[in-house]
Amino acid sequence: MTEDMSVFIEKGEEKQRMKKYKWRYWEKEDGIAARMFFILLLAGYAALTFFLFYRQAVEYQGIYYSDMKAYILETQGRDSGYSFPYPLFFWLSKVWLFFLQPETAVALTTMLLNLAGVVILKYYFNKDLKVSFKEKQIKWNIWLDGVVTLLVFAVFFLSMLYSPRGTTFLGFDYTYRLMGIYTPNPYWNATYLAVRPLTIVCFYLGIRILGRYEKEFRFGECLAFGAVLLAATMTKPSFTFILVPAFGLVMLYRLLRSRFQNWKNTFLFGCFFLPTGAALLYQFFGVFSGPNALGEETGIGFEIGKAWHMYSGNIPLSIFMGLAFPLCVLLFNIKELRKDGGYRLAWQMTLVGLLTFLCFYEKGFRFPHMNFSWGYMHGMFFVYGISVCRMVKNTIEWKHRGRRLFLIPEWGAFAVHLVCGVNYFIYILQGNNTGWF
Repeated sequence: MTEDMSVFIEKGEEKQRMKKYKWRYWEKEDGIAARMFFILLLAGYAALTFFLFYRQAVEYQGIYYSDMKAYILETQGRDSGYSFPYPLFFWLSKVWLFFLQPETAVALTTMLLNLAGVVILKYYFNKDLKVSFKEKQIKWNIWLDGVVTLLVFAVFFLSMLYSPRGTTFLGFDYTYRLMGIYTPNPYWNATYLAVRPLTIVCFYLGIRILGRYEKEFRFGECLAFGAVLLAATMTKPSFTFILVPAFGLVMLYRLLRSRFQNWKNTFLFGCFFLPTGAALLYQFFGVFSGPNALGEETGIGFEIGKAWHMYSGNIPLSIFMGLAFPLCVLLFNIKELRKDGGYRLAWQMTLVGLLTFLCFYEKGFRFPHMNFSWGYMHGMFFVYGISVCRMVKNTIEWKHRGRRLFLIPEWGAFAVHLVCGVNYFIYILQGNNTGWF
């Protein structure tokens, strides 16, 4: 090898080293910039939501309607007129009473817990989508991270479809109408918002465990799942009402399919649901047994659509207007249900929530409260989130001819839901009724 050639090779190697160094440097700087972008959006979202929750708490000018007043009384240890046998949210709110007024304490707790849900969902979105980008040999960078950040915040604003004010949709008045359609983001209910960080962790932990518990049982992972599920149940049990049946049916199906060969791991995993089951019995034994304070019969009734028909004249239309975007994504990705366990679980939970809401109702004065709708709305939140991830994965496969056809209707449906959701959030931020009309 000649001397000139040796020098040329050394210069080339040095150039490559410098290129790698510069890439690592900018990659690090990109990481800082991406985090700053997320933090700035998080701060803005925190300010907006605290503004809303505080005005709901003080019932500002008598136009901010919510469930806050009962929660404030419960936090103070006073009689709210309702039974809340799920005390975790109220325990956390009481911590702030040493420094703040009750209204501020409850609003702050709601804001912080809802905010934690955004941070946790961003973590899981990044984790899921980075794998997909790596498989397609697309390098993760500041721009992709920024897009994912925007999509995470979008999930917390997506809402139902509705008709413009003064018009009807297919002959039905759905002007800003929430009751009857429902939304994954009910910003008037503090306990629903407070339980979200726990439900998100529980959902993604559950996906991981379901994917391997039959072959590989991990005690620590299952213990964490059981603890988070119990905490979620002690904050608002409606999520547990859809998750436990969905898991139970999946585990039963797998048990029968394997001809009981996986019975040991199934039994061990099932044991981690027992504390939550005991908590549910404690919470609802008194609520659904004997007469209530008004002397009315209590309990759970069964009749298809009885409660839902109070607020919707066309239940199939209401379901479509609530789930148009996820249904659109499902239409073009039906085969992914067999491949993607998270996508499948989200739809299983949504269907459990839909069926329980459709078929069951509470007797007595709770009948018009539509409390079985909460499980359905939890399912909506997760199927919206997973559908957004599925849409992004389709987008990075745009070179595939079949995938191209999916993108316009998927992104179009997403955009319409987002416009409705942002508009609806602005509407309630201004103190308008949240849909109870």
